[in-house]
Amino acid sequence: MDDPEAPRSPETSATAGERFSSFTKRNVVLVAVFFLSNLLTAVSTLVTAVTVLRETGTDWRAAEYRKLRQLRAGYTLEKFRQELGPPVFRTPLEGGPFVRNVYHPREEYWVEAISDKSNAAMTYAVTTCDPAFRPEFFFGGDDKTRIVLNENTLSDVLPAEWERDQSLQLSFGGTRSTPQLAFHVFGGGGPDHYREFAWGLNDVCSVWRSRTPGYDVRASWKRWFEIQKGYEEPLGTFFLPEKLNKGARGIMAESVVNTYAETATFQDMLRYYPIGIGVDVLTVQ
Repeated sequence: MDDPEAPRSPETSATAGERFSSFTKRNVVLVAVFFLSNLLTAVSTLVTAVTVLRETGTDWRAAEYRKLRQLRAGYTLEKFRQELGPPVFRTPLEGGPFVRNVYHPREEYWVEAISDKSNAAMTYAVTTCDPAFRPEFFFGGDDKTRIVLNENTLSDVLPAEWERDQSLQLSFGGTRSTPQLAFHVFGGGGPDHYREFAWGLNDVCSVWRSRTPGYDVRASWKRWFEIQKGYEEPLGTFFLPEKLNKGARGIMAESVVNTYAETATFQDMLRYYPIGIGVDVLTVQ
């Protein structure tokens, strides 16, 4: 049996802290390696956290843009469901056996596909009110014409020589239920497989963005429309190119588009959208 009164060696009598201090002094290299390993682990964790935050803030947009590029008018509703999930609204379209299918996968944008009896999408339309959400779409022969929502204006999508030949549809009624809109419709012809395309401003967005800060696009179009036609004219009035005077051209150059739409092959845009394009504000609000 050990004698409790017997003297102890320095190693035995040292505290845990003293023993650790003695160990580190004798093993400087090992301690340095241990410290460096922990430092690298901490740095790696920090880098990973920053990367995740960056991807959370930016890469989701790229993923959504890819989804939207995967869709076309003419595809089945099953394809839309695969990319966007189920529709949040399904309402029959007046005047035919067609159904509006409205999707809202994120707060930043809406998608509408008008389908026929076979559940094929006769139209495909995207509307976004978020200025930071900027999906792009291509049309024209070999997809040479590019449109970016929340970036392009009504006057800078088509080449100048085509723009001069395009009419503009406007609607500004006197009641809340009357849609307010401004958009172009473009017939692609053979190179676009006889699809039609449209882009412009949908009033599901409470603010119509302008190229110049402070410019009121909605009020400018409303004043111009009242001077040209007035409320007594039918909704969805088309203004031919020769009617688009300098004032109208100036407003077009300020009007940042929030909506893009296209039809399936051999379909008429105005058959499905006689007044506006894309999701109906009365449906979603």
